[in-house]
Amino acid sequence: WLAFDGVDDAMATGTITPGVDKVQAFVGLRKESDTTLAILLELGSQSGNVFFLAAPRTSGVGNYSFRTSGSAVHDAVTPGSSYDAPISNIITGLGDISGDVSRIRVNGSQVAEVLTDQGAGLYADSPLYLGARVGNSFMYNGNMYGLITRFGANLTDAQIASTETYLAAKTGVTL
Repeated sequence: WLAFDGVDDAMATGTITPGVDKVQAFVGLRKESDTTLAILLELGSQSGNVFFLAAPRTSGVGNYSFRTSGSAVHDAVTPGSSYDAPISNIITGLGDISGDVSRIRVNGSQVAEVLTDQGAGLYADSPLYLGARVGNSFMYNGNMYGLITRFGANLTDAQIASTETYLAAKTGVTL
């Protein structure tokens, strides 16, 4: 697994060129702290056609958020303090800019969804940042046991469930 200490650990890929307006992000994680906003996964740098997964989204609150945006930003946020650290979860973020969907699932169940207009465009050509915003702020504290990020046509419910089951086995989470 990847261990992020919440202080100075982060990673980034080379530039990814999605060329589409749909994303599915699956993560098996162990969140160790809810002290401050932490970015576990982010394409881009917060503005424009980007997405991110925050763990937690709100300082001092045990929640998660999946943000996806075209020219308008939408956060699907889990209910406050539903997932207090320390905790292990399978998080799935589903984004569709033209379909106006920002959805977050925890341990195989949908827990939040936003269906308002996200504007238009394709996801940005950008590095994928792990463990922090742009590699240097909002540091994540915890482990990442698996990550699958996919750009393209929306997956079926069976494909989503199968991917979550795969990551649950790696993370030690029972769905």
